[in-house]
Amino acid sequence: MPEDVVVHYLRGRPKLLEWTTAAALRSLVREVRPDVVVERFYTFGGAAVAAAHALGVPAVLEINSPARDYPGSLRDRLDKLTIVRPVDRWRRLQLARSSAIYTTSRHLVPEEMQDQVTVVVNGVDVDRFRPSESVSATGPLRCVYVSSFRPWHGAEDLVAAVAHCDARRVPIHVTCVGRGPRWKVARESAVAAGVDHLIEFVGRVGHAQVPEILAAADVGLAPFAPDQFRALELGWFWSPIKIFEYLAAGLAVVTADIAELHALLPDDVATFYRPGDPLALAEALAELESDRAAVSSMSQKARTLASREYTWDRQAQVVEGVLRHVVE
Repeated sequence: MPEDVVVHYLRGRPKLLEWTTAAALRSLVREVRPDVVVERFYTFGGAAVAAAHALGVPAVLEINSPARDYPGSLRDRLDKLTIVRPVDRWRRLQLARSSAIYTTSRHLVPEEMQDQVTVVVNGVDVDRFRPSESVSATGPLRCVYVSSFRPWHGAEDLVAAVAHCDARRVPIHVTCVGRGPRWKVARESAVAAGVDHLIEFVGRVGHAQVPEILAAADVGLAPFAPDQFRALELGWFWSPIKIFEYLAAGLAVVTADIAELHALLPDDVATFYRPGDPLALAEALAELESDRAAVSSMSQKARTLASREYTWDRQAQVVEGVLRHVVE
């Protein structure tokens, strides 16, 4: 494969009409004569895959959102209005025309295709995210929570867990980075629970500031609540970048007990608790607060894991392997 990569980007079509760019893309493929065409999956997309198929060029599909229906989804409702299920048929045509597929989770594709995809998780720049301080031996357990505050990100569970810790006199401090739909609710919950002095809501910050904030913490929190997002009925398909950034910053991770997260995080770098159970989350935090030596050990192993398994270069090598296989 050539070392130089040229990206051509077509714009000007409404989102629901992206598939109509197929003719323009066919002209572009004829002109560029690429070894392979890569398209990021979108239900109403598929123009690049269609153009590649028409011209006999290998096509690779990247998928990081559901390429199958789940109850209550817009696509499911649209298809139920018809007998021929055009949305599902078009989506399956995109999958069938692809020479290879890589995705953040097998759950994103129909069950009969799950053994045919390559899973590529997200990663982290380990040069930007680095540990800068040792684990604090005294004082509150320093925790950080990075979130866009979606309902399934568990912000209210976190507030309730901090309240449980406070009631048990477990010294803890949480820095919350980011903002989103549940941000105001979470802040109000902290005030109502009387723990707003233990939780600092810094709001949105520039991404350049995040490594410094993470490096000043001991523990990275990812209290996901999958029952708050219906799409996750398909199975856990998230690949949270913040978890990889926590690891690179040398943070012990506390997150929900979900099989796919267990596969990413061995027990020597992470502590798991029952999803949707603030008391269990509080117990996990209390255990870490009482054993700073364990937190220190997890911190060192977290950094090693990130550097070995989850760099962007490592993930890019997996994608390159998919492309080389298709071309060869």
